[in-house]
Amino acid sequence: MYPVDERVLEHLNEESWASPSTMASDSRFQQLGVDESYIQQRCEQLVSRELIAPIVEDAEMYEIASMGIAYLEGKCDARYLPNWSVRYG
Repeated sequence: MYPVDERVLEHLNEESWASPSTMASDSRFQQLGVDESYIQQRCEQLVSRELIAPIVEDAEMYEIASMGIAYLEGKCDARYLPNWSVRYG
């Protein structure tokens, strides 16, 4: 799990839904030095692990999924998510 992944989850938990472009304008993402394109890539990874979900099929607007909420609450360990091949922790 990358730091931007956690910021995406936190942002969606607070805002209900967002797009990579609206997240990129948030100061928390600007502090990480990430742009809209990178946020979109991370959102796609989070969708594949069922932590977030697109609001509409093939759209770039996302909402947090129940697994994402469980992760934020410390009830889900990222090591056990399917196909998680990047560093976590």
